[in-house]
Amino acid sequence: MIDDAAVGYDVTAIAIGIDRYERSLQKGSGALDSEGLVPIYLGDGLIEPRRYASWEAALEELDEMDSVVSRYPAGARRMFLEGLLRSLRTAIAVFRGEETSFADRLENLVGVPAKPADDEVIAGLRDEIDQALARLGIGQGSLKERVRRWERERFIPVEQLHTVYEELQEEAIRRTSDVVFDLGDYRMDLVLKPGTAAAGRCNFAEGVMEVNTDLGITRAAMKHLVTHENFPGHATQLLYTLDSYKRETSTADVLLCTLNGVPGIIQEGIGDQATELIDWVEDDDDVIQIALRRLRIAVATTASWRLMQLGHAEADVVAYIDDTGFALAPYVDGRITQAKHVYRGPFNASYYYGTQAVREVRIRAREAGTYGRFIRYLYENMHSLEGFLTFR
Repeated sequence: MIDDAAVGYDVTAIAIGIDRYERSLQKGSGALDSEGLVPIYLGDGLIEPRRYASWEAALEELDEMDSVVSRYPAGARRMFLEGLLRSLRTAIAVFRGEETSFADRLENLVGVPAKPADDEVIAGLRDEIDQALARLGIGQGSLKERVRRWERERFIPVEQLHTVYEELQEEAIRRTSDVVFDLGDYRMDLVLKPGTAAAGRCNFAEGVMEVNTDLGITRAAMKHLVTHENFPGHATQLLYTLDSYKRETSTADVLLCTLNGVPGIIQEGIGDQATELIDWVEDDDDVIQIALRRLRIAVATTASWRLMQLGHAEADVVAYIDDTGFALAPYVDGRITQAKHVYRGPFNASYYYGTQAVREVRIRAREAGTYGRFIRYLYENMHSLEGFLTFR
């Protein structure tokens, strides 16, 4: 009989051991800089990490785990563990400087199909944006021009960002506490941080959400950032997984929810579906923002594939992102920079596939009347893409 709790503990200890060994070798200058394999980890004092003096030792332990996991019955748990072990093995290959193709890293490091986003999805999202803009009376010009106008007309003055943030955070916390997890008095402060590659970032260690003011922020965009980064997104998942492990409703591997590997797919899916997870779509501004976010990550996925797998010229890829996803220069620069990164490059696709998966299962659970069980399944487990989609 398989002791799943023991397996979860062991695989977590191995992953954190790999993280610590990679950090000791690279000293902040390697493939993941100072971020490490597991950027935010709340298991210190709960899990004793493995101690490695060579990559060979880590690979031997991964081989031993392969033999254990092979005894699991077919199903979502086995799919996740198999995917995690592949992901860790591929991470080690990158850390060692071994040659890996972009397609290989998509499939084995990230755990998503090695292909671009679906053209039908992109076309459907553009249609959704078109129709919502028309309902708002923004009907003249190209779709790109209309999106630009919609954003400009709704940008929040920088001096008002903190007030809007506080208002949205309180409502997000109320809804998240009702639907997902009681957050109590936990709050995240807002820090304005222009000049960064991302629109926003959950700096959980310092208890802040960082926002890039270079991009301009609408109320709907701020709502997305609050829900994606904080509640019920990344900050909530960190708090939930720690609590569920301590209560023994989850195995230790939930503490790997931020691992730069297979767990990132559904982690980002939670973030990008966060507004809808807590039923907080209020108006067509929200409809446009959600569709625009999904469109841009789909376009970034295809752009990364064209640039890194097919070898298209960077100027052509930049033009594609701009023309098809209507992204501003800082966003485009960030996606291109990420695509070219030896480790982070394929993770553009984790947002696309994660969002598609969480959206599909969320809708199915609502229709089936199993939403409460779905939420517990979503947050109390780590998932592979294929395994997650088996939820019924």
